[in-house]
Amino acid sequence: MDKKIFVVAKREYLERVRSRWFIAMTLLVPALMAVAFLFPIWMAARGSVSNQLGHIRILDATNTGLGERVAKAMMADSTLGLVAGDTAAPRVEVVAPADLPAKEKAAIAEVQQRGHIAGVLTLTDSAIAGRSARYAGRNASNISDMDKLTTVVRQSAMMVRLEHEGVRAEIVNDLARSNMRLNTERVTESGKSGSGTSGLFVGIIVGVLLFMSIIFHGQNILRGVLEEKATRVAEVVLSSVKPESLLAGKVLGVGAVGLTQQAAWLGIATYLTNFMAPIVMKSIAAKGGAAAAASAAAASPVAGALGGISLSVIGIALAYFLVGFVFYACLYAAAGSMVNSEQEAQQAATPVMFLLISTWLMVNPVLVNPTSRLAVVLSWLPWSSPIIMPMRIGLTSVSPLEIIGSLIVAVIGCVAAVWLSARIYRVGMLMYGKKPSFAEVAKWIRYA
Repeated sequence: MDKKIFVVAKREYLERVRSRWFIAMTLLVPALMAVAFLFPIWMAARGSVSNQLGHIRILDATNTGLGERVAKAMMADSTLGLVAGDTAAPRVEVVAPADLPAKEKAAIAEVQQRGHIAGVLTLTDSAIAGRSARYAGRNASNISDMDKLTTVVRQSAMMVRLEHEGVRAEIVNDLARSNMRLNTERVTESGKSGSGTSGLFVGIIVGVLLFMSIIFHGQNILRGVLEEKATRVAEVVLSSVKPESLLAGKVLGVGAVGLTQQAAWLGIATYLTNFMAPIVMKSIAAKGGAAAAASAAAASPVAGALGGISLSVIGIALAYFLVGFVFYACLYAAAGSMVNSEQEAQQAATPVMFLLISTWLMVNPVLVNPTSRLAVVLSWLPWSSPIIMPMRIGLTSVSPLEIIGSLIVAVIGCVAAVWLSARIYRVGMLMYGKKPSFAEVAKWIRYA
């Protein structure tokens, strides 16, 4: 291998990692990642319900005690912060169906007065049947409040129906307090393989990181090639370095920059998350035990996923990442060598972006059905397998032969991309003036 490749790669690497922009993005992105992970948990705990939900009137026209059960369920929910005997606790009023319209109208009028009740919950036989209930209040547009109220009414109606069917009271109370948690564990041909979310977590991370690397660093390669061509630096460099070596050095150098930055992102983001999580959980715990428990449950899948990642999954994901990055980086370099301006470069890079975006649009169908024909086909295409295959490995059992075959095809596609890009790069870096047509580019590939 030409030693000049490593000289070019070292120059590309050091030039980029020493820039202020690289340092700023390396420090800023992990902070945003940590905040993006912890902020929804904090908001979900602190903003799960408003303090208005306890200031409601319950009109019970079911003659089954549903209103009392709803009120008790709300009092037992620590996220509402209600205390027995508190004037802010929900007040139940049992009414006859004939008197319900007048009572409901009077209660709504009371809601309209500032400083009075926040809303009116109306329960009829339709609520007992599990079909519908009515609520009118100041917080009716609060999604968290309405979700909480819907859950409480639905569970309370189920408990009332069970009691009426003759189920013992202690069993009904146990069902009302139950909070089942499902622990998942993948099983493959080689046996148990850790948490069911671990492989998926790695697959999604690889897909996201590859997408971001191509967007950021692929564009850097394109602009770097275009700048060297515009300033005629390429003419001097190519007098002492082969075009293939220059292209390979650029791809290796920028690829190393991408790996360095992403390793820093993951490391710093993990540290910040572990550092900030206790602070966030402490703040949540001060609001109520149930909220803290819910937040801990939300965080546990990610913690379990991180703990269940195997070295084999990491190795496969890294291999796909490297192959995918080299594939797209070479195409970006070829696009940059064909044109003479930034505007033309963006147009030339459109086919490359189309391959990338079209693959990313297929992620959701693959997540829904990782064994479908579409998912299998995408796993064998060189431009889509680096993103799709790691996700499939995390979602379902993929045979080692299929993984090896897909990886070999991806490597072959990568070699073809390097060969194609090198031939375009060899001629394009020394061509100035008008933008070449597809026929001219075809000639470059044939005769270079």
